[in-house]
Amino acid sequence: MERVDVVVVGFRCAGAPLAVALREAGVRVLVVDGDPLFSDQPISTHAIQPYGMKMLDKVGLGDVVRELAPHNSAFRFQVEDSYLQIELDGETLDSRSPRRCKLDPALQRAVLARGVEARGETRVIGLLRDGERVTGVRVRGPEGEYEIGAGLVVGADGRNSTIAKLVEAPAYLESSGDNGLYWSYFEKNELFDRDPRYRWGACIHIEGGDARAVFQTDSDLLLMAGGGPRERVAQWRSDPSAGLMRHLRSGGLTAPLVEGSRMIGDPVGLLSLKCFMKRAVGPGWALVGDSGLHIDPTPGLGISDAVRDAIALAEAIVADSEAAMNLYWRRRDADSVGLYYFASDMSSPDYNNPFTRMLFDRGQDDPVVKQRMYAMMARELHPQDMLPPSRVLRWLGSETLRGNLAPWGGLGRTMRLRTLIDRQQGVLDRALDRAERGIVDDSLPNLLN
Repeated sequence: MERVDVVVVGFRCAGAPLAVALREAGVRVLVVDGDPLFSDQPISTHAIQPYGMKMLDKVGLGDVVRELAPHNSAFRFQVEDSYLQIELDGETLDSRSPRRCKLDPALQRAVLARGVEARGETRVIGLLRDGERVTGVRVRGPEGEYEIGAGLVVGADGRNSTIAKLVEAPAYLESSGDNGLYWSYFEKNELFDRDPRYRWGACIHIEGGDARAVFQTDSDLLLMAGGGPRERVAQWRSDPSAGLMRHLRSGGLTAPLVEGSRMIGDPVGLLSLKCFMKRAVGPGWALVGDSGLHIDPTPGLGISDAVRDAIALAEAIVADSEAAMNLYWRRRDADSVGLYYFASDMSSPDYNNPFTRMLFDRGQDDPVVKQRMYAMMARELHPQDMLPPSRVLRWLGSETLRGNLAPWGGLGRTMRLRTLIDRQQGVLDRALDRAERGIVDDSLPNLLN
């Protein structure tokens, strides 16, 4: 039977950086993927935030991405006419949005060129075990079925992870989205480069109960997405192209961009969304990327988080101790719970309200808040800590003096969410503190009480 140190299952935005980091640390690693190598993975927001680019640079893959797509000059979150915008210089703050049909093959080729062995069209059909410990995988590939022994099996195989199912990794934080979404690529309208309304590279725009997104991608194309309540978006299934086009033509930012532009390829849809946080490590196994942590895709955090966790897991594997693996798990959780709720809140039907719009209007012109927003995007600050409470109260007071009482209606909702996040953050921070002190504890965090 063939034996390696680590089998990585999945060869995309989590598996590729993990494999190259392990290979260059001297670990014998083999990657298997059920899909053919160099194939597309269209279920993706495509956005790579500045933090993600820094993580890719850390494993020598950043320039691979830079060769694929232009940098985003800014990233904008907009609700009606109110917005928060992060300016990006393309150097210290770099963000790109290549299509996955370009990104995944480029990452795979770069990783293969650096000596990683990977096998496509090779699907895991079972695990090898010694008691409770996972000791390898049974796969089915072009050559038939065979076994691969390994000291560790890593599931990097996405939100429907086979490895997570086989090890029965428990989830202790779960939620379902209420929205549906379709997206496709469009020839870039000349307005995008010359109209001041589009002085950004990527924008998520919420109008009423609808969401739309525009990302500048590679090959002079724009990714444009549209979504809203799942029941309504599901009606597009009979003709997704017509449904998406109607939706984009009714959007304030997207309508001018689709005029005279041609859709490239059939739209891709996502009508069922399950988000979760699962146990990340166990005897002989680990999860990385969407297989163990799947966050609502609205703010485009998934690729950046996948690379972050791949690097952290590689460091834990090289350290070769149970304590290091436990620390990887606990740090992932403590670093992610605020982002989990930040993402799900953006997709909530209640997100578009006078309180949110006040925060955007006031925060965009506040240098302290803008600086804290940059710190949040750099993962130096939890999302729930981005807005100082004293400033929010001052803004509310100012709006009241102007006779605008509407923002007060959203304060209670925000405070309830903040209370929930703070409580869960405390639970996860305490688990992380124990892990940092070398205490190994495999109990699941209790986030529900």
